[in-house]
Amino acid sequence: MIDFNSAQVGKFGEDYCTKYVKKIKKLKILGRNVTIGKLEADIIATNKDYIVFIEVKTRRTDKCNFWRPGNAVDKDKRTNLVNFAYAYCKSLPKKHQGKTPRIDVCELYVVADKKLKVSEINYIENAVSR
Repeated sequence: MIDFNSAQVGKFGEDYCTKYVKKIKKLKILGRNVTIGKLEADIIATNKDYIVFIEVKTRRTDKCNFWRPGNAVDKDKRTNLVNFAYAYCKSLPKKHQGKTPRIDVCELYVVADKKLKVSEINYIENAVSR
């Protein structure tokens, strides 16, 4: 068994979530790991109605993780996500102006053997609001 570090697990989760939202949620990806000052969003996506800011939280099930991944989106993280969304929306190109901003959380559970594999996904739309 390979011991994947947290950065590898996190990147795997973001890659998986990107594919998931494109295929299942039918969103178009605008950017990944976008920063504005000290604020950051894992994935920014859009459809005809929404501009979506996605926070991805990935946890290994073979480690002793007793908390849901989404529990890591605490008050400070929620505040940062809302502030990021406001700052980002101020600079939207015309074609995206008028879309409703939405903050989603993607919880991924993965198992590690020779490679990482998703065992469960929980995608929460509109998980964070003001």
